[in-house]
Amino acid sequence: MSIHKNLLSKFTIKAAIDPYPLTVTPDISLTEAIYQLSQPKKTQNLKVDVLIESNQGIDLKSRSSCLLVVENNQLLGILTERDIVRLIAEKVQVEDIKINDVMTNKLITIVDSEIKDIYTVIHYFQQHKIRHLPVLSETKELLGLITPASLRNSLKSSDLLRHKQVEEVMNTDVINCSPNLSVLALAEKMAQYRVSCIVIVCPDKQQIFHPVGIVTERDIVQFQALGLNFNQLTALDVMSTPLSTLSPVDTLWQAHQQMQKLRVRRLVVCGHNGKLLGLITQTNILQNLDPVDMCGVIHTLRQEIKDLQAEKIEILHRNNTRLEEQVQHLQESVNKLEQRNYEMTTINQMIEFLQACKKIEDAHKFLPEFLKKLFPGFSGSVLLKDECNRKFKSVSCYGSLADSETLVEFNDCWALRRGQTHIATNAQPGLFCHHVDRESQPTTTICVPLLNQAKVWGLFYLRTEFPEKISRYQKHLVRIVAEQISLALYNLKLREQLRNDSIRDVLTGLFNRRYLDESLKQEIIKAKRNQQPLSVIMVDDDYFKRFNDTYGHNVGDMILRELGRFLRQQVRVYDIACRYGGEEMTLILINTPISVAKQRAENICSRVRGLSLKNQDEILPSITVSLGIAGFPFHGNTGEEILQRADQALYQAKKTGRNRVVLYQLEQ
Repeated sequence: MSIHKNLLSKFTIKAAIDPYPLTVTPDISLTEAIYQLSQPKKTQNLKVDVLIESNQGIDLKSRSSCLLVVENNQLLGILTERDIVRLIAEKVQVEDIKINDVMTNKLITIVDSEIKDIYTVIHYFQQHKIRHLPVLSETKELLGLITPASLRNSLKSSDLLRHKQVEEVMNTDVINCSPNLSVLALAEKMAQYRVSCIVIVCPDKQQIFHPVGIVTERDIVQFQALGLNFNQLTALDVMSTPLSTLSPVDTLWQAHQQMQKLRVRRLVVCGHNGKLLGLITQTNILQNLDPVDMCGVIHTLRQEIKDLQAEKIEILHRNNTRLEEQVQHLQESVNKLEQRNYEMTTINQMIEFLQACKKIEDAHKFLPEFLKKLFPGFSGSVLLKDECNRKFKSVSCYGSLADSETLVEFNDCWALRRGQTHIATNAQPGLFCHHVDRESQPTTTICVPLLNQAKVWGLFYLRTEFPEKISRYQKHLVRIVAEQISLALYNLKLREQLRNDSIRDVLTGLFNRRYLDESLKQEIIKAKRNQQPLSVIMVDDDYFKRFNDTYGHNVGDMILRELGRFLRQQVRVYDIACRYGGEEMTLILINTPISVAKQRAENICSRVRGLSLKNQDEILPSITVSLGIAGFPFHGNTGEEILQRADQALYQAKKTGRNRVVLYQLEQ
């Protein structure tokens, strides 16, 4: 309780005293008094559309809610906004009346030396049902003014307000009215019920009242100062809107903060459906600091201390045991979180590596390293479908796997056949897939099909011999890893396919003309840099047009396709075989002198004649090819020159009888 006492000390009360309240002399007119009360301390031109927002946005620190009547620094009386609303409701003609005639001269005041703490002030407010407490010196001179607003603004303790909700202290008997009611009728209602505001409501189809605005005493005072016609104006014309509202389950501290933020003295409380439930004011918040309640809290705390002292050994022992359990539980949670973080980091690194790959073969090398980290104690494999024989072949694996686990038939795996994850344990050995190596005595196997658009194109397979049961999270992790691997590898496959489609001829499977031009430029640069020879062979199918005309385009395409397949088999991995155009094809032989190129060309020319070609059951005549050869650096220094001279040599071969090889001669 000492903390609260320090927070609510006399220094807080001193900060709550406004040393410069709005004061007037007793001889001024009531009209002038109303005008001064309606104006901020710093004069500014106010329009009606600004005034009707007074409850929602104007700074309360620069505007007073009452006038203190003072003469020779002696307090004579007080005039509040409520007094003015009462006079307006009674239809008193204010033009010819002085403030001395209507002020309240039976004052409730407090001497500065009597203020012990905040509870003293709150007690005055509650006992006398007032909202303005003038502070006097020992010689009865006016020192300042305390209001609920100044108290709330100086309040620094949040602890006292956090433990009560708005619904515990709000006013549920809220005076409300229709938007069509006149301002004069509003003033009469305020005076009748002695309230500081009227909430403007509209009913819905279920007759539930929804607040749409609010009119306060301060608004009435300002409208009077502006000389507005109270009979003609309605609540809809002058109400403050839109409203800032609270929920009944908000704390008083939240209400206090929102009042400070919006600079208002009251907030409407609504239910979840927008129904009007109540109103909370500064006074409601301050009532939470009732000294009687605080004494009850102190008494309860003292009793609890006595009970704790009587039972402290048992409680300490119980708490110690509970804390040890909590520490152990927290440590287990920390370990799990660290493991999860490690696994997520590893998966992210794996994804980064997969995204950096240019082809699937790159991924096969490093995948096992990540799988070992994610699934220690397992042997595993990633298998992809071979489109030729419908088998699934391992492209990346780790641990000790049998041959049956690296080359899997479709019908040997339940996951592939069912299209969903299949987990089997030695508790039910009959559920193991046929491809599982039973001699390794597995305890658990996990097969996850790799899917794309609901079609199976691969398999992620794990096997362990450890007796520990696989947790639900591990099963979930396997699925996540399988999904990421499937997505990344399939993207690589699509990327390779798109790249091949852009650089390869669809019919022959050879590289296309664009790839030939780009590659030849690069290879010439390499040959120059490394001082190595390079040879180009141009190949043309003799009498292709005759085959095309005799047997049709399908047979012509078949011949080109077979010739392309044959040429791919005749070159090394780093050589380049391209379709130059039509029935012409080009071979780029890297680091190959002309003499070797001529031998290989002669070999190709001879072996083409031996190709066996069939059109369905019909055996086709043998085909022959003509070949022209040119080489770097003897026949040119650029790719264009080499191609041009190889083409000239090819032309010479066809001119001299076809079915032969011609080497470009410079004297040509």
